[in-house]
Amino acid sequence: MNVEEVDLTGAAETFAVANAPLFLVRKLQADPVVRNISERYPSQEILEALRGSIESKPTTVIEAVRPYALLVALWFKSEIDGLQEAIGIPAPDLNWYAYIGDALMISFSPVQTQSIQMPGRLYSSSVTESSPAPINQIVIVP
Repeated sequence: MNVEEVDLTGAAETFAVANAPLFLVRKLQADPVVRNISERYPSQEILEALRGSIESKPTTVIEAVRPYALLVALWFKSEIDGLQEAIGIPAPDLNWYAYIGDALMISFSPVQTQSIQMPGRLYSSSVTESSPAPINQIVIVP
């Protein structure tokens, strides 16, 4: 399956009721499908899908939300290059594209998160251990 075939039905439902760009961003950041795109596909493949989704004016809600979902997927990456390149792509048919791109750049943080399943029982629901470096975070989930 390639990036263009990912089911963005949940993102489209959010987009249909979104009344502000930052509301859409928050919901897309919480969407597991968008997170999965970031984890499953390399930045270059996401960028290619993004370019393809911007080429023509969207005719469906899914076509309208796809560029925003792909922008957020690039925001999840640990490197900023893909997001910077995406923001430079002109998108005249997408009213919130530049604003959302700028907001994602401002909030970008090169943090990598890794979840580890621990055998046995922990006393708290989850334990988070962070290194002093701003680029690594380990989350331990029982």
